[in-house]
Amino acid sequence: MKRISFDKLNIVNPKQRNGHATLDDRLFPYYAGYSKKFTELLLRSMPLDRETTILDPWNGSGTTTDIAANLGLRGIGVDLNPVMVVAAKASHVSPNDACSLIPLAQTLIKHAEQRTDELENDPLYQWLMPSSARYIRQLEAEVSHTLISNSAYLPLITRDTLNQLSALAAFFYVALFRITRRLLNDFIPTNPTWVKIPSSLRQRKRPSNLFISQLFIEEVRCLAEQLLCKNLARSDVSSNIAIGLGNAEDLSCESLSVDTIVSSPPYCTRIDYAVATAIELAVLRVDESLFNRLRRSLMGTSTVESSIGQIDKNWGGTCERFLDAMRQHASKSSATYYFKNHFQYFSALYNSIGELTRVLKKNGSCFLVIQDSYYKDLHNNVPLIASEMAANHGLSLKRKVDFSSTRSMADVHPHAKKYAAKRNLAESVLCFEKA
Repeated sequence: MKRISFDKLNIVNPKQRNGHATLDDRLFPYYAGYSKKFTELLLRSMPLDRETTILDPWNGSGTTTDIAANLGLRGIGVDLNPVMVVAAKASHVSPNDACSLIPLAQTLIKHAEQRTDELENDPLYQWLMPSSARYIRQLEAEVSHTLISNSAYLPLITRDTLNQLSALAAFFYVALFRITRRLLNDFIPTNPTWVKIPSSLRQRKRPSNLFISQLFIEEVRCLAEQLLCKNLARSDVSSNIAIGLGNAEDLSCESLSVDTIVSSPPYCTRIDYAVATAIELAVLRVDESLFNRLRRSLMGTSTVESSIGQIDKNWGGTCERFLDAMRQHASKSSATYYFKNHFQYFSALYNSIGELTRVLKKNGSCFLVIQDSYYKDLHNNVPLIASEMAANHGLSLKRKVDFSSTRSMADVHPHAKKYAAKRNLAESVLCFEKA
C-alpha cells in the first residue's frame, strides 16, 4: 500500500445518523459506532489495493468489515462480546442465498417443534414464561443443529466456535436476537444501554408458539430483503473477511501484519455493554456466571475491581491531571468508585493502543473515532488523552478532525443532565501514522 497523504483524506462526520444508513437499516441495530458513509468515504480516499488488510479491534456490529468487503479489501474484525461477533458475521450472507432464507426458516420451525430442548435455569426465564422460553430455545437449538453442528451442541461463546460460525448460521441467530428483543420491548427503557428485569415472575411475557414462529418468518423475510438490496453491488469477497472473538488488549494478529486500522474505542461514559446485549446473550445461553465475567472484561464496564494499580506516567499528563482532579472532586464516590472506573478505562485504552501499534506495519495508518466526555463538571478530553498515549507508543498524529456533538452517551444517565447545558462536546477523528 502506498503512503497516505493525510490532508487529502475525505473525512466526514462519523455520526451514524449523518450517513445513508440509520440504526434500523442495519441487521442488528446498535447505538455505538460510526456511520457506513464515514467509513466508505475514508477508505475510498486512501491508496488501497486488494492486498490491503484493514483491522477493527472494536468491531461491534461490523461497519468496518462490511465496508472492507464491499470494497474488495481484506478485513479483520475483533470483538470481545460474542453477540457482536455473530451480528457482524450475519451481514456477509451471500445475496445468492436470499431466496432460500424463507424456505429454510420454515424448515427450521417445522423441525424445532419436534424438539424437546429445555435448559435448567434458562437465562431467558428472566423475561419469558417457561413455555415461551422453551419454544425460542427449541428454535435456537434447531438453528445450531442444522447450521453449526448436528452432533453435540457447540455454544457460541468460544473463540474456536465463533471463528467457524458461518454467515448463514449467524443470520438466523440475528433473526432470533431481533424477535426476542421485539417480544421484550416493554423491558427496554429509553436508555438504549440498559435492559430491565421484571419485578415479579408474573410480569414475564407469554407469547404463543404460533406468534413466535410467525414473528420469526416475518423477521427473516425483512432481513432477507434488506440483505438482497444491500449486497446487489457486492462481489463475492467475504472470504477475505475474518471476524472473530478477541480482546483489543491482546490481539491474536501477528506483529507488523496490518496496513490500516479503522475503529472506535468504547465510550468513557460508564456504558454497560454487556447489559445492553443481555437479551441476545441469553439467546446464546450465557448464564449468570459467564455474563458477569464478560461484563467485567469489557472495556468501559460499569463494574470495578476492588483494587487497582498506580497511574502510569505513560498515559500522559492530560490523563494524570484528569484522574487527580476526579480523585479530589467533592462529589460522592469520586475518589473511590468513579476513580477506579475511569482508571480501568484508561488502563485498557493504553494497553489497546500498544497492541494496535504492535500489529501495524511501518508507515501504516490508524484512524480512531473518539468522543470527549465529562465527569460532572470536569472535562474528560479523551481524544487528547488517546493522542498522548499513542505518541508514547510510537504513533504520530498526522491529522485531527473535530465535529460538534449535541449528544453524549453520558447523557443517558439521568443524574448527568443537570450538567449538560455547560458541556461543549466534540467527536474527533484521530489520524495516526506509525513511524
